[in-house]
Amino acid sequence: MNVLSRSWPSTIIFCLCSSHAIAQSDAPRPLETVIVTATRTPQSIANVLSDVRVIDQATIDQAGPISLTELLQRHGGVEIAANGGPGQLSSVFIRGSNANHVVVLIDGVRVNSATAGTNALENIPLSQIERIEVLRGPASSLYGADAIGGVIQIFTRQHDRTSARVGSGTWSTNEVSTGFGRHLGSTALSLQAGYFDSRSFSATNANLPSNYDPDVDPYRNKNISVGISHDLAPGHSVALRVLHSDGTTHYDDFGNTDAIDHQRLTSAAVESRNRILPQWTSLVRIAYGADHRSDEAAFPFYFNTDQTQATWQNDFNALGGQLAAGVDWRMEKVASDTAFDHTRRHDSSLFASYAASLDPHLFQVSLRSDNDSQFGTRSTGNLGYGYRMTPDLRLSALAGTAFKAPTFNDLYYPGFSNPNLKPEKSDSAEVSARFTRGGLSLTATLFENHIRDLIQFDFATSAPINVASARNRGETLGAGVTGDIWHANIEWTHQNPIDTATGDLLPRRARNYASGSIGYALGAWRAGLSVVSSSERFDNAFSPPPPRLGGYTLINLHAAYALTPELSLSARLNNAADKSYELVSGYNTPRRNVFVALEYAAK
Repeated sequence: MNVLSRSWPSTIIFCLCSSHAIAQSDAPRPLETVIVTATRTPQSIANVLSDVRVIDQATIDQAGPISLTELLQRHGGVEIAANGGPGQLSSVFIRGSNANHVVVLIDGVRVNSATAGTNALENIPLSQIERIEVLRGPASSLYGADAIGGVIQIFTRQHDRTSARVGSGTWSTNEVSTGFGRHLGSTALSLQAGYFDSRSFSATNANLPSNYDPDVDPYRNKNISVGISHDLAPGHSVALRVLHSDGTTHYDDFGNTDAIDHQRLTSAAVESRNRILPQWTSLVRIAYGADHRSDEAAFPFYFNTDQTQATWQNDFNALGGQLAAGVDWRMEKVASDTAFDHTRRHDSSLFASYAASLDPHLFQVSLRSDNDSQFGTRSTGNLGYGYRMTPDLRLSALAGTAFKAPTFNDLYYPGFSNPNLKPEKSDSAEVSARFTRGGLSLTATLFENHIRDLIQFDFATSAPINVASARNRGETLGAGVTGDIWHANIEWTHQNPIDTATGDLLPRRARNYASGSIGYALGAWRAGLSVVSSSERFDNAFSPPPPRLGGYTLINLHAAYALTPELSLSARLNNAADKSYELVSGYNTPRRNVFVALEYAAK
C-alpha cells in the first residue's frame, strides 16, 4: 500500500492543528537569514533563487541523539537510507539522485571517500554542528564534481560562551558534550568536545539471512573541534578550524559474524580573509580532509582517503550585485591493502558566479571549468532568473548542468574496474513560486533532472560501464506559519525517479515523501511535534523482483523546561507510535525510544 499517498493530507492537518509540537526553532526566526552555499557569497535568503533549506542551531539542539541523516530527513527535505542504527552506513538522496551525487562540505572542506565515493554522514556528530545549509539541485558549476543532486554544507560550532550537555536514553545511550569559547581582544578561541555511545540494537533482521546476527551492534564516537580566529587589522583576519571524529561501529558481516568498523574523519582549514579594496574581498584557504576506515572482519581491510585542498576566491561588489571568481585545487590520495593501479589524482578548477537583486529582477549565473588528471576537462554552468510580481510574490526559473567523477574503485580496483569510464552527466531545470507576507510563506517548485552515462556494474564483464540513464520529474509544495510564540511548517514532494531504460523506480527512492513540524515556546516551556512520512520504495536486487520497502509515518515529540536562565531539562520521544519499517531490506530501524538531557549554556 502506498502509505503516504493515502495518509499525507491527514498528516498535514495533524501537524498544523496540534497544540504541542516541535518546529525548526522554538522561537520565531530572524527576518534576515543569510545563505552562502547557493552562490559561494553571503546572500539574503529573500534573494536566493536556488532551492535551499537551512537547519539552525536551535533545531539541532532540540534533535537529541539522532543521526545527521535523520535530522536532514526531518528538516532538509531529503530521503535517507541506513543499514541499521547509530553509526551504521547511511545515505542521503536529494531530488531522486544517487547518494554519491551529493557533495558534503565541513566548513568548506571535502572529507568524502575517494574509493567508495560516499560521505560518512553517520560519523559527523550533531554536537559539533552549528548550522547546515542544504542546496537542492545541480551545483557542479560552484563546487565541481559530484554535485548532481545538491550540496550539504556543515558549519561547525564557534562558541563564544561556556556550554555543557549530558543525556541518557534507550539502548543505554549516553551523550556528553562541552563547549568553551572566549574573545581575547582581537582573538577568538573555541573548543568543543563530545562523546557518544549506545548499545543500540541488531543492525540486521531475518530478511537478510546471509548476515543476520541477533546480537546488539553498539556504536561509540569521540569528537573534538578547535577554532581560532584573529583580526590582524580592520578587514583582515586569519582563522584555523579543525574537526576530528573517531567512530567505532559493530555490524553484522557475511556469514552471520560480528565485525567492527573504525572510521576517522578529519577536516582542517587555515584561512586568510582580506578586504583589498572597499569593493573587493579576497579569501585564501588551505585545507585538508581525510576519511580513514579500517575493519576487523572475516576479511579485514582498510581504505584511507587524504585530500589536500586550496581555494583562492575573490568577491566583488559589481554590476549591482556580487561577483565571485577564483581557483580551486584538490589532490586526492588513497592508501589501502588493496593494490590500486593508481593512488592519486588532482583537479584544478576556475569558477565564477554572479548574483544580483535589481528589483523587480533577480539574476544568478555560475560557470566552472574542472581539469582532472584522470578524465580531462569538464565545463558546467547554471543560469537563474527571478521576477517579483508583487512585494510578496516571486517567480523564478533555473537551469544547470553537473557531473559525477568515477571513483578509484570504479577506475582502478584490481580485476573489477574500468579505467576508460567517463564522468556521469546531468541536465536540470526548475521553476518555482514563492509567496511571503508577514508570518506566512508558501512555496511551489517544479523540477526535472536527466542523468546520462550512469556507471553500473556489468556482470558479464565483471567491470563497471557507462550505460544507464535516469530521469526524475517532480514538484515540492511547502507552507510555513509563524506566530508570536509558535510556528508550523509542512513540505511535500511528489516525484518519479526512474531508470529510463526500464521505467522502474530507482532503488530506495519514493514517489512521495513529506515532513512537517509545529512548535511553541511560552515562558520557561518549549514543546513540539514533528512528522516524517514516505510512500513505498524498492531496494536493490541482483535478480528481480526487488524487495519492497513499505511506506511509513514517524511521529516525534519534544519538550523542554528552563530550570534557570542557564540550565534546562529536555526530553525527546522518537517514533512515538513505535512504527516498524525498513530503509534498507534486511536492516532494522529505531523503534520507539526516549532521550533525556540536562543542558547548561552560560548567558
